[in-house]
Amino acid sequence: MLNFNILEMIKTIFDIIFKKGFKDINGDEKDEEEEEEKDDEKTNKENEKWKKLKPINLSKINFINYPQEQYFSSPNDIYPKKQIVLHHTLSGPGTRGDIEYWLSTTKRIGTCVIIERNGNVDQLFNSRYWAWHIGAGNSMLEKHSIGIELDSWGQLRKYNNKFMTIYGNTVDVPVQYYPEKFRDEEYFEAYTIEQLKSLGELLLFWNKRYDIPLDYNEDMWDVSDRALNGTPGIWTHVSYRPYPQVRPKWDCHPDPNLISLLKTLSTL
Repeated sequence: MLNFNILEMIKTIFDIIFKKGFKDINGDEKDEEEEEEKDDEKTNKENEKWKKLKPINLSKINFINYPQEQYFSSPNDIYPKKQIVLHHTLSGPGTRGDIEYWLSTTKRIGTCVIIERNGNVDQLFNSRYWAWHIGAGNSMLEKHSIGIELDSWGQLRKYNNKFMTIYGNTVDVPVQYYPEKFRDEEYFEAYTIEQLKSLGELLLFWNKRYDIPLDYNEDMWDVSDRALNGTPGIWTHVSYRPYPQVRPKWDCHPDPNLISLLKTLSTL
């Protein structure tokens, strides 16, 4: 009788532990499902702001009177376009300073387009032509790509709760923080929604014109063999420039809004 009671007690204890464990497991699975649903809902909400984008209306573009000798524009300088390369300027509001800097050299450095923080699109030369903008030691990458600059201070440093640019001036701008750092930097000026909407419109336009793929490239946030090998698509300057090196690059940084835009474009 005693042995029977002991067996019953063991069975009861086992049932309690098993049922509790089963419940906990189911509970954890349910919590994970709820978190995934919340993440999906958040992602869908973030992507909504890009869903109505269309190829850019050319009337929206400001055509800059940029000297023809500052880029390659002869009939022999027209090449099929395969890649679009995203940069940022490391400068304050407006494009005048960027353009003046490029004009100060005869090296034909520049990008086809600069997008201001307010979304204004300034085009320096026709996208059929090209100028040096990658600096990876392969002229064919330059010739077969279109460069876009986003007007931005780029990486920032925090001192006494204020943010300073690489030039040492204090700025009051939206900041994107990377707790785990991006190329050893924690803070960057965040790209504006207005900028990114104009960027999306341009990318859709050039996708139609040159058949450049809009698929999101996960490896675009560090040096990529695919980018260096000329794989068609959208890339960033860091896709071509290893870190660290003598003249490292941080453009563009993986701003969540930029990633959201790029992931949405291929679905439009």
